[in-house]
Amino acid sequence: MTTSDARASDFDGHDRVAAGLLDLFAVQPSAAATDRLDERIERRLRAWDPRHVRRSRFRPGRRAGLIGLLAATFAIGGATGSLQGLYLFLAGPFDTPWHRGVEVGLSQTVDGYTVTIDRAYADAARLALAISVVDERKRGGTTQLEAFGTVVTDASGEYLSGGGAMSTPDGPFAAVNVAWKQPPELPLPAGPRQLHVVLPFIQVRDDSIPPPDADAVGWNPWHRVAGPWTFDFEIDVDGGTTITPDAVAEIDGVRVTVPRLIAASGIVRVEMRIDGDLPPGDWSPIGEVRHGDRVLRLVVGDLDAGPDGMMAYMTDGGVDDASGAWTVTVDELIDGQGDGRLQGPWVLEFEAP
Repeated sequence: MTTSDARASDFDGHDRVAAGLLDLFAVQPSAAATDRLDERIERRLRAWDPRHVRRSRFRPGRRAGLIGLLAATFAIGGATGSLQGLYLFLAGPFDTPWHRGVEVGLSQTVDGYTVTIDRAYADAARLALAISVVDERKRGGTTQLEAFGTVVTDASGEYLSGGGAMSTPDGPFAAVNVAWKQPPELPLPAGPRQLHVVLPFIQVRDDSIPPPDADAVGWNPWHRVAGPWTFDFEIDVDGGTTITPDAVAEIDGVRVTVPRLIAASGIVRVEMRIDGDLPPGDWSPIGEVRHGDRVLRLVVGDLDAGPDGMMAYMTDGGVDDASGAWTVTVDELIDGQGDGRLQGPWVLEFEAP
């Protein structure tokens, strides 16, 4: 029995955070550490402003930001070991590149900054990359690193940005990032695929010089460090099933349409259009997808997925076999520009062969 196995009984079986910490460090976090975590989460929640969320949606509970705070509670020590262990804190769809991905392990150093493509995963709906960045020189003033701006291409073209998540560790000289990319053509077919990944720059936060005054406009502690960091590798695409039900549900003149659904073993992509007698605003759904005994929440969305107001929403899990009955339920619609809510449910039912 390992140390972590022996101590697992100290934690609630449903506490994934505690279990992750125990797995990673084989120690129970101290009371001081958990108190500090509680304080930082509380500060982040108080500071969060939903009006600053623009064209993408993440639900539920702003988990990506809290994941960063969890990672921030613990020091990390390099490009391997505990740094890569921070991926374990990425829950829901953000854990995909680490837990389902294949090891890539390609590193390149430019000007003392080492960027590593740790792992990668691809299915019919998207590509996910686990990327770490380390400042080997540990430059003074640095408080945070970021490696998000990847440009990915294959034989069919350039991939689109699809969001992601980032750790914010206490140790300022390293960070882990999860980047989602949408293939240029959907669905992405199963089988081997050659990828060319370029990171033109990284972002470095330097807090050594404070803003000139409290009301300074345009001051930004982040600056870019030019690369490029370039990687070429092959990945085996997991594939998936495409369903085109063109299902429609309407309540009080508000229509919800699902023209296409792409089901993969790790995620379900639901393409959706919301129109009809709607007040002005960017309306996004709160809802779920049901298939067999699987109940999958809609957690990440792209409001610019296609023409004519098409949106795409991804779930927090997938299905191995897409055949049979499907139900997409939109419990309510939320106006991202204000406090507007439209109550459902809009229920769309269809079959896949």
